[in-house]
Amino acid sequence: MCWKTKPGSYFGNFLAKNVSLYPMSTPQRIGRPKTRPAQRPLWLTVVLIFVAMLVLFGVGFGIATLFKGSGGADVADAAASPSASALVGGCTTVMVTPAEVLPRASRVTLNVYNSTKRVGIAGETSKFLSVRGFKIAKVENDPLGVGVQGAGEIRYGAKGEANAKLVAYHFPDATLIKDDRGGKRIDVVLGQQFSDLANDAEVVAQLAQPSASASPEGCTIPEATPSEAASVSESPSES
Repeated sequence: MCWKTKPGSYFGNFLAKNVSLYPMSTPQRIGRPKTRPAQRPLWLTVVLIFVAMLVLFGVGFGIATLFKGSGGADVADAAASPSASALVGGCTTVMVTPAEVLPRASRVTLNVYNSTKRVGIAGETSKFLSVRGFKIAKVENDPLGVGVQGAGEIRYGAKGEANAKLVAYHFPDATLIKDDRGGKRIDVVLGQQFSDLANDAEVVAQLAQPSASASPEGCTIPEATPSEAASVSESPSES
């Protein structure tokens, strides 16, 4: 409906004033609110990185194990077989060094006895044995009063057999004498023909010389004295 008013009339003036005061508003388009993309928590990112590192490590370890198991074992067995075993009298025996089965010198206690009329040889010899690591208990004349005619004797009991075999490498010309003592202590008895102990470097070399260990049942390995250890050392027993 259209209202027609005369110019200058009261109603016309009212409309003209009020229409200008209240302009008609134009409708505005309301769009959807913008949403920010969801952010991943920091702890979740750290966990994922850690899991990925574990997976990579596992894959690398598995590949290395496969390569080692396929080629490395055969090469190691082939390299170890010449030194790990030897054919003695038709029997295959494991080769070990005396140093691997005999006790250390620091665990062996010695009594050094002089069975001669030479003065001071027991004290001097005990000093050399001490330098080589042995523990020295007694240094005196032979309590048995036996004049040993040879180079000397190494007296030991059943529990000191391994200790006596170690001492024999340092005193190769001595005779091993087993008695009924109960402990592991060894008596080193110097005889009339004693001159000196074995060279320290030679002893170390002999202790590192591979020798045949206990063979399979039915096989026999001939024993050798420490002085013959350049070929095959004496077969050691349990210490």
